[in-house]
Amino acid sequence: MKQIVLRAYPTGHPKAEDFAVETVDMPVPGPNEILVRTLWLSLDPMIRFALDEKLLTGVSHVAIGEPVYGGAVSRVVASNNPDYALGDYVEGRTGWREYAAVEPAKLFMGMRKVDPELAPVSTALGVLGMPGQTAHACVIAIGRVAAGETVVISAAAGGVGSIAGQIAKLLGARVVGIAGGPDKCAAVVGLGFDTCVDYKAPDFAERLAAACPDKINVYIDMVGGDVTQAVLPLLTYRARMPVCGFIAHYGVGREGPGPDRLPGFMRTIMSKGLEVRGFGGAMEGGQAALDDLSEWVREGQIRHPETIVYGLENAPAAFAGIFGGNSNIGKLLVRVSAD
Repeated sequence: MKQIVLRAYPTGHPKAEDFAVETVDMPVPGPNEILVRTLWLSLDPMIRFALDEKLLTGVSHVAIGEPVYGGAVSRVVASNNPDYALGDYVEGRTGWREYAAVEPAKLFMGMRKVDPELAPVSTALGVLGMPGQTAHACVIAIGRVAAGETVVISAAAGGVGSIAGQIAKLLGARVVGIAGGPDKCAAVVGLGFDTCVDYKAPDFAERLAAACPDKINVYIDMVGGDVTQAVLPLLTYRARMPVCGFIAHYGVGREGPGPDRLPGFMRTIMSKGLEVRGFGGAMEGGQAALDDLSEWVREGQIRHPETIVYGLENAPAAFAGIFGGNSNIGKLLVRVSAD
């Protein structure tokens, strides 16, 4: 079988050359283990945290020569576990490989069965998985979005942002997306956002201010950097700021280049009574979020666009592309094998 291993610790943003494709023997499941064949692989930006030479945050770490860690939807092809039958669809962090032998109870973040009758199984890595749970928590549990409020969402064309904006609209908010380029902004508006502002525009800050005449009650941040700096002056008093990503700084470490903007950020927190909350989406959203999302998807109230890359060997380049200019809309997935 094929698997993708880490060849070099990335410096700054990851590059395709930091990974290698290996051909290895297919694993044999041991006692209480199952053998799964990977169908869909999730390319999540936060995998970058596991690729630092020295682990800075999180609990997952990939060493040189090890398969890259990541979520997948798979099908059981052999089972020594009474709770899993041949043909079951499952979702878990089984890594960038075509097959995996795992003991479900010992897998990091566990393993869950996927109902193929509810929606396409790929959605278990998107709207009906961690990204959906994250979006739900951003808007409801942490953002506490109310009807009539203005919500601004960075990375609005991504797997989390595209869902979060639709949830906020269901709650009656005015939703402003931030995305890179006219095509992405058009896709965001097509999902029901009230408007979208292109952060690549030279007058981005002015356009954002014009799009938020009543200021911003909730800012869902997945980017950080200059985008967030443009948002901060527009926040209302006691605004809420769920933080579920800061991709502009993922390869920086704990100390980025100057100037030091922390004093200004701390001043904003104090003067505006700003509520900033970071969190893990799957843990915060939980099953209640999946229940809501399943109903909304079943009723057609939420759409879930996907960008699909075909072939496991193309995962490194697609993952590296997340951190540069890309045209991805919705959840980014790799189709590893046909079902």
